[in-house]
Amino acid sequence: MLALSACTATNDSSDPPLPAGASTAPTLQAFGALSPVPLSTARGVDAGAAAGRSLNLPHGWSAEVWAAVPGARLAAWTPDGRLVVSTGGGGSLMLLTPQPDGRGPAVTTLLDGLDNPQGVALTTQQGRDIVVVGEETRLVAWDYAKGAVTNRRVILDGLPGGGHGSKMVAVRDGQVFYNVGSATNSDAVDRTSTPQRATIAQVGLDGTGNRTLATGVRNGEGLSFAPDGTLFAAINQADNQPYPFRDASGHYGETVPEYVNENPVDQISRITAGTELGWPYCLPDIRGHDDLTDLGYVDHPVTNPDGDKLDCAGIDRTALGLPAHSAPVGFVFTNGSGLPDALADGALITAHGSWNRKPPREPYVAYSAWNADSRSLNPAKVLVTGFQNADGTRWGRCVDAVPGPDASIYVTDDAAGLVYRLTPGR
Repeated sequence: MLALSACTATNDSSDPPLPAGASTAPTLQAFGALSPVPLSTARGVDAGAAAGRSLNLPHGWSAEVWAAVPGARLAAWTPDGRLVVSTGGGGSLMLLTPQPDGRGPAVTTLLDGLDNPQGVALTTQQGRDIVVVGEETRLVAWDYAKGAVTNRRVILDGLPGGGHGSKMVAVRDGQVFYNVGSATNSDAVDRTSTPQRATIAQVGLDGTGNRTLATGVRNGEGLSFAPDGTLFAAINQADNQPYPFRDASGHYGETVPEYVNENPVDQISRITAGTELGWPYCLPDIRGHDDLTDLGYVDHPVTNPDGDKLDCAGIDRTALGLPAHSAPVGFVFTNGSGLPDALADGALITAHGSWNRKPPREPYVAYSAWNADSRSLNPAKVLVTGFQNADGTRWGRCVDAVPGPDASIYVTDDAAGLVYRLTPGR
């Protein structure tokens, strides 16, 4: 079993220990045995921070520094086989056109002058290919053809920015699904702000019919559609949350490092009309759920101590938990991708790693198989690690992992400014 956690900080020795179920450090199994695979470099590419590095991968996989893209964030493939990569604070959308003979892709600027472009999606409508981009305060679309864009139009403007201001997007049947993250870590003011924050919403490609789907979503990130057509979202949970259990430890309502390091878990959740995920009134409860699936909630001891703000037992359960402070950003279902069978019916989850946990939660890419019987996801298994050194420092930080038309997985890294091509063994 691969542990994505380490020894936690402890309380004063005179304090009663936390009950085992409340202080458990969640772990994820590996997708088979992972071992270091040296990163090769495509011809003409500067490997930068990845020079001489390895990634930990399943047996038989290969790994290549495929392209240099400073600030590489979210990615999506065009119908003509090019990779679009957003750069967030870089303000650009880059276009990566594969080249033959072991060369790295031709890297050109598709769009620039954008405001924190993050989410990117490609769709087709009435015979036209369309690229949709989530900027800080708006959703924008362009027609796409042969490596160029035309006919810019704003789908929706005036969205809240700042705080968790990044906008992720997914498109299906003429509808754009997007997130509006909270402005705060754990303040209910976001639930009553105008426009409302901590939501996932949808709007038509033509800008009509804007409506909220889910509330209580602290920081929704990757959005993707399951094989049954249901939308799922990766969610970053809150930091430094108080101990929520009234037990013999006597720590109810206190900020306890041992609890904070492992709670609350980050979430992968099903999103349908009327979904309520509880933030900031409810905390995911992992007690009795070592596999981190189908998680319920416990009342927040500060914002909802008596359960009168929200009935945490009655809200939508978390489909899949991830170790606390994983910070999942990329989330992509793989059905129809051409990946090997073992990876072809589930989701790739890319965790950016923690920003303030001690010791840091390392960045990783995991795979979660789709369970058709429960219409949900099985426990996640780790595919890729190696971005973090033994002392907790990092040379890279993965953001997104998307299947390519060549049955490889392309992983973006905003810290090293690179895109990796990972090819499963056959």
